[in-house]
Amino acid sequence: MNNNDKIMKIGLNVFADKVVSDDKALSEVTDNGRLIDFAVCHIEGQNHTLAQSVELSQKLAKIFEAQNTDFIANFEYQNWNENCTASDGTQWADKSDGCHRMKLPDEFVKSLSESKNFKGIMYDEFEHSIINRNPIFQMSSRLKKIFPVFPFSESPDALKQGKLLFAQLKEYSDSIKRNGAPSIFGEHVYPVFFHIFARSGITPNYKSLKENISNVIFSFAAGAALQYSTPLYNCVDNWFQFTNPGHSAREMYSNLLFAYYAGVDCTYVESINVMTDDKNLTEHGKEFRRFCTEYQGRERSYNIKDYRPEIGIINYDTGYWGQWYPILFKKCLFGNPKIKPDYRSKEIFKVFNILTHGETCKNGLSWCRISPWSLKNKHFSFASLNSTAVFDHEADRKVLDSLKLCFLCGIHISDETIEAVKACVKENGLIAVTPERFAPAEILSESYGKISEINDGKGKWIVIKSYRSCNLKKHIKEFIGNKGEMRLTFSDKEIVMKINKDRDSFCITE
Repeated sequence: MNNNDKIMKIGLNVFADKVVSDDKALSEVTDNGRLIDFAVCHIEGQNHTLAQSVELSQKLAKIFEAQNTDFIANFEYQNWNENCTASDGTQWADKSDGCHRMKLPDEFVKSLSESKNFKGIMYDEFEHSIINRNPIFQMSSRLKKIFPVFPFSESPDALKQGKLLFAQLKEYSDSIKRNGAPSIFGEHVYPVFFHIFARSGITPNYKSLKENISNVIFSFAAGAALQYSTPLYNCVDNWFQFTNPGHSAREMYSNLLFAYYAGVDCTYVESINVMTDDKNLTEHGKEFRRFCTEYQGRERSYNIKDYRPEIGIINYDTGYWGQWYPILFKKCLFGNPKIKPDYRSKEIFKVFNILTHGETCKNGLSWCRISPWSLKNKHFSFASLNSTAVFDHEADRKVLDSLKLCFLCGIHISDETIEAVKACVKENGLIAVTPERFAPAEILSESYGKISEINDGKGKWIVIKSYRSCNLKKHIKEFIGNKGEMRLTFSDKEIVMKINKDRDSFCITE
């Protein structure tokens, strides 16, 4: 595996039992492992005794070591199955506090960690289970069984719940790493919790395709990777709701291509199941092999650490993506039913609606939200967006320095971050858009009406009553780029992608 950190590593989602039992499909798709740099490997330990699971992990490691292929152990069985007890009594889920979350035996993690090719543990769709309280258990029990992942705060205060969740995630991440796992990764269905995960030691990993607009969810994950100095992973997930593949082979290829140009460190496709039909390569398999042949080992002059966004959104992440579904996806923050979203929680959706020239929904950022917008609009991968990243409420001057335009929104922003924004306005010429509650006192005293522009040093503040203002776009039009284009700016490179009519592919414009 090439160690040049500017080269994007390419991987594939596979299944441990099949790999160990001579997976012909894996050999065919990857040319005996030569076309991939790593595998994300589902290991479902509860199907075996602990001793058998340890043996399986050791066999798996030897296979990947022989191919010089790195691997990540992926787990999601715990998300969808209430009973995670193996035949020997080993518990693969922790339910000791009335909750339900993945539990990995110490001996098992230590066994995996003995391999030099083992890169860490992936908790698949971890954020999904947190914010939606293990929804499959609710569905299968007709809403009689609701298990949160971690205990909730008794207080309806969102800030207290956020601090509690960070402490829980940090302890959880540390406990896995103490047994030798070099990293722990999330795998996010929704554009939430990248920052709190990264802050607690969990590497950001966003799903493109799926039910997302790929470059929009990228802007969340990229902001977290920049702010907390982590690598950035990307799962190109061929599922759409209950269909696999729910996206065309061309769209899958385009998402891999976007990851390459966006500076993503490691990208992989979910899953090998769409690559073959037991006899031959499918169109997805052919397109995956084509991408690997063209881009494996191909150098770039940059990676995600070199991303220099021109537009920033500072937002306190509460796990709210606009969720609304008649039964399962309840409107609450952090998954805590005591904490309800208000207009502040929804401001970021209004911001993205402006930045994408109206192409995203004003009330949410996923096709999982059942609404007139999601029913009217067929899924598309790419929206107009100009060099954007999302940061959390603790963003510092370093990550804000490249910005030309910044939006302040959400329920809370730290005093230190407000000071960093003030410095960027005065010294860098930043344009800061803010509701009245985040405006510095001296700026607020000069504002009036629904929208005001106040000069401040080299830059200015735009103070608004609400992000619903129809006039806001006119004040920032010069910064938001061209409709039909995606633009990314790096320390030594500018990438402009012209979105094709299908909105599932693009071409690079020089």
